[in-house]
Amino acid sequence: MSARADTSLIRARAVRAAAEALVDAVAERAARTPREAAEAAFYPGHPLGTVEAIEAEIIRRRTAETGEQLAA
Repeated sequence: MSARADTSLIRARAVRAAAEALVDAVAERAARTPREAAEAAFYPGHPLGTVEAIEAEIIRRRTAETGEQLAA
């Protein structure tokens, strides 16, 4: 196998591993309750200001996503 083929194979494996890690992270995040997600996202100075505001935004976005998925 040539060096170019080795590099392509390594790159393909790295991309696949990164994609799998991203899918796992998204699934883990989606499994959190809105409150858990808000608490994890909060930091002093967060633009939304409070955990409660972040939680409300998460609920709003999840509701919007669900509506989009049902319409598709």
